Amino acid sequence: MHLLIKESPLQVLPSLVMQVGLNEAILLQQLHFRSLISTHVRDGHKWVYKTYDEWKNEEFPFWSVDTIKRAIRRLEENGYIISTASYNRMKMDKTKWYRINYERLQFPTGQLAPSDNQKE
Repeated sequence: MHLLIKESPLQVLPSLVMQVGLNEAILLQQLHFRSLISTHVRDGHKWVYKTYDEWKNEEFPFWSVDTIKRAIRRLEENGYIISTASYNRMKMDKTKWYRINYERLQFPTGQLAPSDNQKE
């Protein structure tokens, strides 16, 4: 019997989809995963930096850049992610740095946000 999955799957929780939307939940989950392995710590938070093209080419080849921009913009506008370009070394570099605002997410009673258990 052959398995269908032969690569790393994307995961999404239905409760997160209900809270933020499908595309936004997928992007947020992937940002969370990337945050866990990130070594970029600024102002006491782990950050992930990517251009929109990098999000498309490395994470979401099935979405257009416009779809990624819309999902990120909605997450930013609703306070689920915080982004900045101020950590770039060169002012002309417009690569955005992202972190999740875990306080904004509503977790079921008793479930801790990942940042509650991590030492930074």
